[in-house]
Amino acid sequence: MRLFRSMTRAQRLWLVLAATAWLIESYDIGLVSVVLVPFKKLWHLTASDVGLLVASATVGIVLGVVPAGFLADRLGRKRMMVGALAFYSVITALTALAPDWHAVLGLRLLAGIGLGAMFPLPYTLLTELSPPTARGAVAGLLDAFLSVGYFLAPLAGGLVLTALPLGVGWRVLFLVAVLGLLYAGVLARYLPESPRWLASKGRVAEAQAIWAACGATEPLAAVDSAPPRVSARTLWQSPYRRRTLMLWIAFPSILFIFYAIMNFMPSILVKEHIHGAWVYEFAALIMAASIPGKLIESWLVERWGRKPVIVGFTVIAGVLALAFPLARQPFAIVGLGMALAFFGISVDPAVKVFTAEQYPTVIRGTGVGMTEGVGRLIGGALAPYIMALFLSATGLWGTFLFIASVAFVGALVVLGLGQETARRPLEERVLAPRFAGEVR
Repeated sequence: MRLFRSMTRAQRLWLVLAATAWLIESYDIGLVSVVLVPFKKLWHLTASDVGLLVASATVGIVLGVVPAGFLADRLGRKRMMVGALAFYSVITALTALAPDWHAVLGLRLLAGIGLGAMFPLPYTLLTELSPPTARGAVAGLLDAFLSVGYFLAPLAGGLVLTALPLGVGWRVLFLVAVLGLLYAGVLARYLPESPRWLASKGRVAEAQAIWAACGATEPLAAVDSAPPRVSARTLWQSPYRRRTLMLWIAFPSILFIFYAIMNFMPSILVKEHIHGAWVYEFAALIMAASIPGKLIESWLVERWGRKPVIVGFTVIAGVLALAFPLARQPFAIVGLGMALAFFGISVDPAVKVFTAEQYPTVIRGTGVGMTEGVGRLIGGALAPYIMALFLSATGLWGTFLFIASVAFVGALVVLGLGQETARRPLEERVLAPRFAGEVR
């Protein structure tokens, strides 16, 4: 792709390293939807039990993502990535030893803390390592690797759960996550720290060396060292207040489409009278549709801009959600599911890079972390819990009406409050009036 030709060989290597880390993470997250089916048979779970299991890792993600944003601004993006990957890989592998679903619930909550610490870091770091003309495309490719992991989880589930006894297969799926611990060592060795973060900490020589590897010929722009008064409260001061409000509504609304598909598609397929290995294969196929979607999105987001892609993809996803309950035949169900994933999940990288571009370097990790935290608490924990109850009480019509309504809210907020950020230089200095010496 021509956009990636503007990147150096080192930048492309860093992109692959960060993307692979996200692939490992998404496999871990995707396991929830896979193991729900055997868990229901083994432990006779109620709708409330299912909602708790689905929400457990996401609640952990919320607990991990917010402090991770603060710590990434203080300790560094790379250090947090490596530590988070090692932590959740160990906890996920230990889940293979869980004696019952209550133990799984607790371990998924713990693993979620590490997953949350990881989530905002690859695109925050790569946003700061990539040229302005490729930031959106980089986010799209990163997110495509996420979809590969979400595709591999049900695919592996279909193979393992049909080949092994019910009480053994799900344990093997969790045990595979130990590979993430080995990959943490690869990241520690080959992935660099953000030069902008290094410069903000006064480590100018290190920053300039990495900046040169980025192919830059001009000096690294001056970056604020974080003054004591810069904190999370800065996100709610001018000029960031409007941006934060927009993100805190739009991010969870749009992200919910992904959680609805990832966590509930196997259960929805069973409700549509699809059974056996077909459930996992169809669920994998539906998730796989987001891979080409994100690759196309990575091309469009640099040509059309962030706002048109976010609003357009989300509205189309909302319309498809309204149409989904009309499907009756398996191929129509899977086809509509794939279209919903193509637009409803493929929009996520545009939302993420749009989020990272809203804040200057010294509060970028904090801003992204807080937005991810709110997004995953509401869109990834609360809304899916409500959806589990909807699915049990109202069936597909009420469930997908709920998905569509939430999606339309997210699109309208971006349309009304969002400001385009494509191809603009990243902000390096805090612009809040109190730090610019203005009287409030």
